[in-house]
Amino acid sequence: MSAKRIVIIDDDPEICDALSHILSQYGYEVFTALDTGKGYQLFVDTRPDLLILDIMMETMDEGLNFATEIKKNEGLHGVPILIVSARPPAEKGYSRSLDEDLDWIHADIFMEKPIEPEELIHNVKLLVKD
Repeated sequence: MSAKRIVIIDDDPEICDALSHILSQYGYEVFTALDTGKGYQLFVDTRPDLLILDIMMETMDEGLNFATEIKKNEGLHGVPILIVSARPPAEKGYSRSLDEDLDWIHADIFMEKPIEPEELIHNVKLLVKD
């Protein structure tokens, strides 16, 4: 059986490296991108079993918009999305609370940074059927 594929899109290369390292230790094949443009192409090319996505990248809601587009696209439908992101800071003009956003975030699981490796693996196993 081939390794399950995971695409990580986060504008922080250190986060991509850390998540990739953790997931690789558990036998997952990991691909990373630092923006949603490259991430989308990687997503289409690799046909992953899971997408791990940050919210705040170039814009405050880039990841949320990307997740919405992925979930709307019939050809990509069914791929679970795990959002790993910091809570959006109110001082940067983001006035909604995370609780208010959870009703429209197109993700299967949301994890707030910083994350524990054990919790990450637990959630990945919930979403990726081995």
